[in-house]
Amino acid sequence: MEDAKKALNEKKDYAHWKEGLENIFEAVYKNKPFILNVYHDISKDQIEKVLFKLVHGLIESIVEERSIETNLNEQQKNFIAYFYKYGFVGIMLDWIEKGMDENYNEIVDDLEKTVHGTIDLSIKNFTDNKK
Repeated sequence: MEDAKKALNEKKDYAHWKEGLENIFEAVYKNKPFILNVYHDISKDQIEKVLFKLVHGLIESIVEERSIETNLNEQQKNFIAYFYKYGFVGIMLDWIEKGMDENYNEIVDDLEKTVHGTIDLSIKNFTDNKK
């Protein structure tokens, strides 16, 4: 997880979020036996907590960057970040639950296609509702 955290620090902006997410998946995959053991036999909650923290930092940075010239308040920014965090981590946890056999690059590609432009749209929807 420390490896993912280090790699993620350089990829926490809108232009590089996909690479950051891939770095998290890669760090988990590189430690597959350990992660699966902890997830299935020791504490699924610990894996979830670490993933939530890593992914939240990524999404929070993106929301902050994309909402600079808006009047979004902190509560609204947090809501958007939490929404995406739970979606991303949910996908990751399903992948872990299934044994990490699926290619994580394909998962990240699908996530990118799914969320393309939606963070900006969420920010716009919040700011449009204030008018």
